[in-house]
Amino acid sequence: MMRSQIRWPGILAIGFLTCLWAYLWVGEGAAADGTPTGAAPAVPPKLSWEEAVKNGVAQHPLIQAAQRGVLETEAVTKQIAAVNYPQVSGILANSLGNTRVLSNLGVSGSLPKPTNYMTDPGARVDFLITDFGRTAHKVLASKSLTASAEQQVLTSKALVILNVEQAYLACLKQQTLVAITREVLAERRLIRDQAESMYRHQLRSKLDLDLVSVEVSKAELDFIKAQNDLTAAFAALNAAMGRQGAVPYVLDDVQPSLSSAPPLAPLFKEALDRRPELLGSKDRGQAAEEALKAAQALNYGSITAIGAAGYGWWARQEVISAKGNPNNPGAQLGWWGAGFSSTTPLFTGFRIEAEIEQAQALTGEARATTKTIANDVVLQVARAYLSRLTAEQQMKVAQDRVAQAREALTLARERYKASLASILDVTTATADLLAAQTGLAEAQYGYLAGDSALAYATGSEFSRY
Repeated sequence: MMRSQIRWPGILAIGFLTCLWAYLWVGEGAAADGTPTGAAPAVPPKLSWEEAVKNGVAQHPLIQAAQRGVLETEAVTKQIAAVNYPQVSGILANSLGNTRVLSNLGVSGSLPKPTNYMTDPGARVDFLITDFGRTAHKVLASKSLTASAEQQVLTSKALVILNVEQAYLACLKQQTLVAITREVLAERRLIRDQAESMYRHQLRSKLDLDLVSVEVSKAELDFIKAQNDLTAAFAALNAAMGRQGAVPYVLDDVQPSLSSAPPLAPLFKEALDRRPELLGSKDRGQAAEEALKAAQALNYGSITAIGAAGYGWWARQEVISAKGNPNNPGAQLGWWGAGFSSTTPLFTGFRIEAEIEQAQALTGEARATTKTIANDVVLQVARAYLSRLTAEQQMKVAQDRVAQAREALTLARERYKASLASILDVTTATADLLAAQTGLAEAQYGYLAGDSALAYATGSEFSRY
């Protein structure tokens, strides 16, 4: 009986071919993007302009952080105002030997030898009668900071709305550019097929086919880049709404509606009256002024009422009698007391003077900051207004340019068919049409973006949400 010999290289080759055949067989059942041919492609969710803005206002962490800032300043105000209420403390004092319990439930030394034992539980009440306006001004300063924090919430809200609108428009513009590059790619493929047909019939040289093939490759790269830029634009839109990822959406088509621009001077006044960051800066200036008054009130000191009540057990030192019995007579009694204290600073090492100087510097800084913000607001309004006006003029020019470029491409293509023009004329006309269409899209969405920026600059947009 002969023993069969196992040939491992042959078995491995058969296994490899089997796996390759299975992979190819499975691959035939899937689409190019990995989706099975039998499964319906996933439909992106719809997202309107209003929904995008509302999602950003409701979800963005920048607004949530600003809202927590308001709660923080409100808590600080309560802490400062707590001085106006009675401060009650429970105290248990116990003394042994030569110490004794004081009337305010403190402990102090008395005699040079142990004399008594004392235990005093009780309560002490401190009530600020007046600190000559220091606490009142600190409360007003804290309330002004709370008002500034509330304006910061509106500032964050306005910024989020602007970012969402700009990102939404960027997605729409990029979708338009994807459609334009797809159209240009189809056009150049058609020209390539035409050049290939004429080359086969020996009506054109191989150079024409090579040149148009290069243009097709460029168009394919432009189309791929436009698709990738669209994915990045969707990621930016999600980030503007406070989300993560690059989820695509079906967006509403927003078309610019040209309207006469309002006068520029009233827009400046509207912005200075509405912009929340400017109003918040004014509130911070008011807080600095109140802090200055609080620092100046330190020169007058304070007057405080004090009350204490308790119950005491005390006894003298134990004495052992001749019979060995302890003799420790004691007593117990409830007690109370009241009084007041007044403090007036005479010399603090120039600490109060330094605090006043600091408050004065902060007041001047707040005023300068408010003026700086006001200047920036006016500049933002001017830039947004002029950008919108420029985009409006560019739209009119770009529309005429697109019409001319389409006509020139049609003419170049017909002349090429009639052997009256070269392939360079056709590819140049195609490139001109691409540039004209891109310029029109830039102008259209630049006009919409200018509208959004002008609404943000004048402070008229965030109040709608």
